[in-house]
Amino acid sequence: MKWQPILMTIVFLFCQIPETSAIRPFQIADDADAEDPGLWELEFGFVVERVNTEGPKKTVIDFPGEIDLDYGLPWNAEIGFDFRTQILDEEGGETQVEPVSEFALFYKQEFKTWELANLDIQVGGEVGLDFPTTRERRKTDKLNLPVFCALSLWKIYNKFDLHFLVESEVEELGGSNDIKLSFGTFIDYPLPFFKDLRLVAEYGLERAKGEPVQHVLLGGIDWTNPFNVIKKIGGIEIEFDVAPFFRFTEGRNVIDWGITAGFEWQ
Repeated sequence: MKWQPILMTIVFLFCQIPETSAIRPFQIADDADAEDPGLWELEFGFVVERVNTEGPKKTVIDFPGEIDLDYGLPWNAEIGFDFRTQILDEEGGETQVEPVSEFALFYKQEFKTWELANLDIQVGGEVGLDFPTTRERRKTDKLNLPVFCALSLWKIYNKFDLHFLVESEVEELGGSNDIKLSFGTFIDYPLPFFKDLRLVAEYGLERAKGEPVQHVLLGGIDWTNPFNVIKKIGGIEIEFDVAPFFRFTEGRNVIDWGITAGFEWQ
């Protein structure tokens, strides 16, 4: 269809962020919090990742792009729409640049929140449908079904937040039904002298059926309302984040790396 290349080009130019369901800038983890009722949230940015292959002189440079639009529902829930684009540049021998795309819908629900003396505990979950729009996945034309449960520990001694996530994804629903399992945890620490600037760090792991475990380490910053730009134009809040990350797979002697940056509007 003629509109597809145009749409993909627009998204790639303006909205590039990691190919993951996680909140920015994290690669795997997410929190249990849903968007406030009636409030829209828009996320976009970019990630550049260098993936080392088995050959010592062959690498894959990965440029994913994503735009995520969330809307808060009255019963402590949210719905979301996620669109991702990606260009793969394979080096070492023949160079191949191939644009691809994915489209996903998801529903997120806060189950319960407990407000205690030294922290707040929140439990939530999400379920989604990832449609097979990439060239590779259209060979089977099967949906992916990710489901996760998240635990958030907010305002621990009024100093930092800590989050945990366990995710299971059915790949190619109705086909081979291979399961991918993920675990992620991240910490969010506001600087005492400037609480709008927060240090963030993540550890996570993923494993697909028959594949070795892949680990990810990430560390960076998240800056709320930089220079009050969004308030000056009538918005509620904007966040900017930037974080380098590293991936390493068990049984391999090479490390993948990249950097992610982007924005969130409310």
